[in-house]
Amino acid sequence: MNNMDLLWILLCGFLVFMMQLGFALVETGTVRTKNTINVAMKNLIDTVFSIIFFWIIGFGIMFGTDNFGLIGHNKFLIDGLDLEENAIFFFQAMFAATAITIISGAVAERIKFTSYIVVSIIVSAIIYPIFGHWAWNDTGWLKELGFIDFAGSTVVHSLGAWIGLAGTIVLGPRLGKFKKNGKIKYFAPSNHNFIVFGVFILFFAWFGFNAGSLLKFNFSVTSILLNTLLSAVFGGFGAWTITLYNKEKVDVELFSFGIIAGLVGITAGCYELTIAQSAFVGFVSAYVMHYGDQFLVKKLKIDDPLSVVSIHGFAGVWGTIAVGILGKLPENFTRVHFIYVQTLGVVVAFVFAFSLGLILFYFLFRINLLRVSKKHEVLGLNRSEHNAKLPWVDTIESIVNIMKTGNLQKKIHEERDTEVGIVAKFFNHLLVILRDKNAKLTTSNNNLRTKAYYDALTGIHNRRGLYERIKDKILNPNYCLAILDIDKFKLVNDTYGHDVGDEILKELANSVSKKIRQNDIFARWGGEEFILLLKTKDLQVAENIAEKLRIDISKTEFPTVKHITASFGISSFKNSEQSFEEVFKNADKALYQAKENGRNRVFTF
Repeated sequence: MNNMDLLWILLCGFLVFMMQLGFALVETGTVRTKNTINVAMKNLIDTVFSIIFFWIIGFGIMFGTDNFGLIGHNKFLIDGLDLEENAIFFFQAMFAATAITIISGAVAERIKFTSYIVVSIIVSAIIYPIFGHWAWNDTGWLKELGFIDFAGSTVVHSLGAWIGLAGTIVLGPRLGKFKKNGKIKYFAPSNHNFIVFGVFILFFAWFGFNAGSLLKFNFSVTSILLNTLLSAVFGGFGAWTITLYNKEKVDVELFSFGIIAGLVGITAGCYELTIAQSAFVGFVSAYVMHYGDQFLVKKLKIDDPLSVVSIHGFAGVWGTIAVGILGKLPENFTRVHFIYVQTLGVVVAFVFAFSLGLILFYFLFRINLLRVSKKHEVLGLNRSEHNAKLPWVDTIESIVNIMKTGNLQKKIHEERDTEVGIVAKFFNHLLVILRDKNAKLTTSNNNLRTKAYYDALTGIHNRRGLYERIKDKILNPNYCLAILDIDKFKLVNDTYGHDVGDEILKELANSVSKKIRQNDIFARWGGEEFILLLKTKDLQVAENIAEKLRIDISKTEFPTVKHITASFGISSFKNSEQSFEEVFKNADKALYQAKENGRNRVFTF
């Protein structure tokens, strides 16, 4: 390795490290706001743990020497004295971190943070290095068969996707993703701009990912870079054509993921294929990604929040097999044999990674370390896993809580000198206006209620008010019903005028209201008729009360006419099945008898 080769490897290592930032932005933008901090932290934490354990054990397993092409047995815990080896480790450690990050997207929004750390350790220390040894170590059995995966369409991307697929299956879908009626709920991304920015960073960093895998700097680098570039843009172009075919607008996620799929697809053959072949691989990768994702979600009901399996898994498989279909034949290889070797490699990767992934995730499930509780999932992993809050989320939750409870007395916290604080201030101002409007509306409703349920002349319940008062009461057989009717009231109106009649009605209502008991109900039925609901089962007690009222009325001095009399008809509920209307008819019959017998009398039925 000369100095230029060393510089190139290190620069490409820097670029590959930036893929962590790209993936973090894409994931943060794609998940819901309540989980953005959690996925960002997962990208940060898997960088830490994957590199630590890749140094301790993974690098030795992957690039150490062996006798059977299965696993390395030296180069553990490298001491840094071999300066050329340091550069290789630095570059390869970035790849290991990338493989883990891919898993993060598939299990997003419902995995425990501690569980994800365990997954990062196992994958970086064992699963990824073992398959990497098979495919990339000079003595690895797949490498010796002629398997070609130049920069890791299968070794890095598909491997991570298959482990992620195992995770999604064991974890199960996010709450509410699949409805009982068969509908699939779409969870809107928190920030579409972050998705786009993340793709730009991944696009840029991928040049280091692919071109750095040459591990030297010569003119072949230009071919790798150009193939990577063309495949990526044709991946985006393919995604755009899908929107045309489906007569949809250009979807941010589909278009962005199409570019990433193009990058994944060309990673295996960026050194083997021509420019035209690379463009074709990128274009097809977008279709493989899109329809693969539709199959997983709609047919298999697998919830993959970031379409990891389709982008990195299916597109990675396509890109790896495409090397066998389109690439230059190795010496002594037929086309069929080349395709067979490439297909064998992707099948082995799937069986190996998916099986170990299932075992790993199922073990975490059995020890109750895998999935967060339903309460925490609803609350969001930002808060439940990291006790971290986003001001916007808290403000929105406060607004939603006020809307749900209808409690306009609450106030949202106003964070000074911030955009969310300004929004909170204006919302609080709106709450003050709503409280005032609500108070006026309550007053207005009370006034309307008074007009609707109370007699405007006498101030006591009207007929509608009486029905409203008794609708929730079990009257029978706890009440007796009395009808009070003013004798010869038409003659009073005809002789003295309706004004005098109205005064008599008001005075009578006022007088009777003062004399009845607290649990009795008094209402104007209409005209000169009044209803008394007396809380007693005993007809004799009801008759005594009515008789006393009759005497008081006859002795009371009214304006102008001086004295009036009133007749009473009383009935009671004979059994629990009798309705108010039936008892009223009976009381009315008793009232008729009182009038027939000379008026100013109390009769019972």
